[in-house]
Amino acid sequence: MRRIRSLVVTPFDAAGQRVLDAVSRGLLELGVEVFRFDNIEPGASSANAFTDAVRSSDFLVVDVSRQNPNVYYELGFAHALRKPTILIASSEASGGLPSDLAGFQFIVYDPGNLRGLVEHVRRAAKNFVARGEEQP
Repeated sequence: MRRIRSLVVTPFDAAGQRVLDAVSRGLLELGVEVFRFDNIEPGASSANAFTDAVRSSDFLVVDVSRQNPNVYYELGFAHALRKPTILIASSEASGGLPSDLAGFQFIVYDPGNLRGLVEHVRRAAKNFVARGEEQP
């Protein structure tokens, strides 16, 4: 049986790396195969790698805490493909989110306590894992 795959999308900075590491560990504990953009081979076309990673994922976890164009591009591409997403946002996020995201549910996390974030993401991801196990 194929493992469920997830893509974790965060900005490429220290705060994003901490969130990426924490969420990835939590998903791996559920048995989810996690693709991370820091796994991209050197020399690979990053644009193609990003779109291929989104296409091959069963669901995505996307940190929309900051107005990061790359994160929003990947989220938009995932939505265009109708990929399920778990949206997360830091409680310290400054500025509002784009109005196009206003109707979506978010997991709001405390960047000083990522254990709570991991538990919320794991609970949300269990639904995707259960659905994937039901498919042939």
